[in-house]
Amino acid sequence: MKKLFTEFEKPNLSDWKTQLINELKSNNPSDPTAFENEIEGLVFNEIYEESNPLPSLEKKKINDWQIGVNILVTNEKKDNKSALELLNLGANSLNFDVRNLDIINLSELLAGIELAYIHTYFTVKNEAQETAIHGWLADKNPFFYHINLDRNFVNAFEVNAIGGNITQELVFALAKGKYILESERATCIHFTFGIGANFMLEIAKFRAFHLLWDKLTTVYQSSIKTTITAKTGFVNKSLNDPHTNILRQTTESLSAVLGGVDQLIIQPYDALSSTGSSSFTERMAINISLILKEESEINQLIDPMNGSLSIEKLTQTLADSSWKLFQHLEKLGGSESLKMKESLKNEIERIRNSRIAQINDNKQLLVGVNQYFNPAQTNLNWKQDVDTFWDVEYLVLERTFDIIQSDKFDSVQSYKK
Repeated sequence: MKKLFTEFEKPNLSDWKTQLINELKSNNPSDPTAFENEIEGLVFNEIYEESNPLPSLEKKKINDWQIGVNILVTNEKKDNKSALELLNLGANSLNFDVRNLDIINLSELLAGIELAYIHTYFTVKNEAQETAIHGWLADKNPFFYHINLDRNFVNAFEVNAIGGNITQELVFALAKGKYILESERATCIHFTFGIGANFMLEIAKFRAFHLLWDKLTTVYQSSIKTTITAKTGFVNKSLNDPHTNILRQTTESLSAVLGGVDQLIIQPYDALSSTGSSSFTERMAINISLILKEESEINQLIDPMNGSLSIEKLTQTLADSSWKLFQHLEKLGGSESLKMKESLKNEIERIRNSRIAQINDNKQLLVGVNQYFNPAQTNLNWKQDVDTFWDVEYLVLERTFDIIQSDKFDSVQSYKK
């Protein structure tokens, strides 16, 4: 083995840079080994020197995660049946959204569900629903349950859903989390994030949040319990190319679990279609998590990306940029300030418009959306009633691209006439 290493000359940093300049298609003329990401507003180096590693981000014995599913409750008996079917498929965490109901029949909704063996989350619309759930569960001995209210729930997923970038998502979570810490009304906080398409940056995002949240709780001398959920969205999904969606969901999910999340919710890619999700897409969503656990065994690795120079540098870069923006927005009044919300909303809309422009101009290629269309297209359509956050519609690039192309076609036809 010693002879093997002596036969090859050890390359230095200059050698690596020369090789990279020859091979990389950099968009930064001043430094060919750097890459500028327009959406993230950051410059990332493509080569890294060895440096002091970041502290390990995980204190768990294993890197396990809950396999979560969303259930929007409108009919307790029907939704109970759905919950039982999803548990049988392999889910072990149920996320009930009961905000559409005034009174919840919990006996019917949770009939036959062994709460002692699963994680259960409820998103409620008021404290009356919270009190009812606490009362009903008092003698049921549930393994774990959490009730999402404004005082203990941070839904940063919505920043991702309307087209925001990673830094904006992290800053929103930090600002809202700080507000909850200061209010001292919560014993635990549930954070929910979206998952974007950039594999390396998404790993770094979750790792950066661990660092920043530890920093914030240290300042406030808080040991509050925290649950981090990652949820796939629909920004880059295609109803016309279903198989590509499964690939996207897999890489997105992998980045989240490598980043150390507690719960992973893979939403069926057709959940926002006019017909809703199918039994097939629901099963495929759960199977992705099962494969990552049972076949890849990623749940057995503690902080698997610790020690990777590129990931650690990306983590530090995102942490630094997010902390800087967080401090700026705090000066505007924090998460509950109208001035802060308007400032962050304007920046999110700017990034959203950049995403749309990149797809429309083919600067960003999405298979099945603006390039390499599926010849055997489906009959699915995106639903017209789109969810909003801060009065901004959830962004679905395929839907937006189709609308833009349709408008262009109509304009051409009108001109010809």
